[in-house]
Amino acid sequence: MKSSSFGTALIVDQDQTNRLKLKWLLKQYNYRIVEASNGQKAIDQYHLEKPDIIFMDVVMPVIDGYEATLQIKAAAGSNFVPVIFVTAMSDEKTITKCIDVGGDDFIAKPYDPFLLKTKIQAMHRITALNRKIQGMYSMIHREQEIAESVFVNAIQGQNIKNSFLKSSIRPADTFSGDMVLSAYSPSRDLFVLIGDFTGHGLSAALGAMPVSEVFRAMTNKGFDPGDILSALNDKLNKLLPTGMFFGVQLVVISQDLERATVYNAGMPDLLVVDGENGRLKHRLKSRGLPLGITADINPKEIVEHVPISINDKILMFSDGLTEARDCDDNVFGDDRLEQGIEEAPNSSLFDHIFKLLDDFCGKTTQVDDVTLVEVTCVKDILPPFEVADSIEDTKSPLTNGEWDLSIKFFGERLRETNPVPILVSYIMELEGSQSERQGIYTVLTELYLNALDHGVLGLSSSLKSDPSGFAQYFSDRESRLSNLKSGFVCFDLSSRQHNGVRDITLRVEDSGSGFDYKNHKPPAANQVALSGRGIVLIESFCESLIYEGNGNIATVIFRTYTA
Repeated sequence: MKSSSFGTALIVDQDQTNRLKLKWLLKQYNYRIVEASNGQKAIDQYHLEKPDIIFMDVVMPVIDGYEATLQIKAAAGSNFVPVIFVTAMSDEKTITKCIDVGGDDFIAKPYDPFLLKTKIQAMHRITALNRKIQGMYSMIHREQEIAESVFVNAIQGQNIKNSFLKSSIRPADTFSGDMVLSAYSPSRDLFVLIGDFTGHGLSAALGAMPVSEVFRAMTNKGFDPGDILSALNDKLNKLLPTGMFFGVQLVVISQDLERATVYNAGMPDLLVVDGENGRLKHRLKSRGLPLGITADINPKEIVEHVPISINDKILMFSDGLTEARDCDDNVFGDDRLEQGIEEAPNSSLFDHIFKLLDDFCGKTTQVDDVTLVEVTCVKDILPPFEVADSIEDTKSPLTNGEWDLSIKFFGERLRETNPVPILVSYIMELEGSQSERQGIYTVLTELYLNALDHGVLGLSSSLKSDPSGFAQYFSDRESRLSNLKSGFVCFDLSSRQHNGVRDITLRVEDSGSGFDYKNHKPPAANQVALSGRGIVLIESFCESLIYEGNGNIATVIFRTYTA
């Protein structure tokens, strides 16, 4: 033992004789000795010498041993620096306080060489074990950082990259229990989801992968947002352990930038900020339980439709934002957030909110994941129309074989099923090409919604002339749809090839009274109107659009030319 060195020892005692005695005893361990005569000098020597062990007296001038130990332990952080208190006082109160301030052991004066030896050996073993643990922790932390990077790239990497869609997740741990997903549907609607799993860290993040997979697969195929939520709930209810659940906000911004469809289940209020004056326009509260708690949910009970205007901003955030606390344990809160929104320049609202949060929290340790998403409702937030693939002389090889497909949905089935994703998948599978997917999906959706809303349900577009009428329109729609027992929508689809041309024909018929299509004049492209624009949209994708019957039958043709 004499031949090995235990490093540097700091002896802190105001009495020089005591320091000399302890220094003599420590020589047999080959320590390099440094000394301090009071607590302040001990602190200075710690920062200068970084000793491996400290022998600390209690009663000293300037700063006593208790305070010196507190400051040294704080400076050491996660590094273990053993402090052995050395004092003539051995009463219970003194010993208790020595331990309370961070002391690791205690030895009474005068020194017992054997007892000193055993305590040094014990501290040496604890130090070696602590260093081993710190090394393992560093390795685990590094592996977690690598895993988190892969994890984030796999989940968030496919999100939409757009300057008008801003998002940030600030995790409280290496892994975040919050997540943000965004994608476009085939009809160019923008889907944005933020979610918050119970707790934070790795256990909270494990559910993010299946959520991402379901969201992206179903959005890509054009499923209704309510169907997506139901599928997520079913997946999480089977996957998550008891007591763990997933709060979620799902927003769908229509490709015409007229409305936002909002689902809020167990999350803070979703906010819509007026693009003109920067004031709060809509506050959409949670209307349902978080996902994963119950086996079944009814998305229709929690959905809200709100009108939006150009330049409006939609704010989505997790409770880590509003429940953040400062050093006095005050909560950031909804009122402070709303005041900050009204004070912020509209062009920098996202950054302004985070500045408010940072100024409020100061150096307080973050205890929950903080997520914020800002969507600015402008034309550039949406992808461009891929019209050329549908109506220009696109040169592509044709799939051999012609086909016909007819399907008819009656009454109650119309309440439960959105046939568009199913039919588009059939068409894409039969044709073997994805180049026309967006056009076919957009047109078939427009035709189906016109047939259902205006034909079967008898709703008038004029209801959407103002915000109150807009809300009334969707309220009436849900009411009539929930009570629907009759009526039908019929789809007749076919593909024909002749002379190097392939035509896909979509014919949609409904049981409604139709409209006077012969005298109908759709609005001009630059005209603001609340109805009639669907016809212009359909015609922009198709070779032709023909109405028949009393206006309750619409037939469109997609034409492609072979090479």
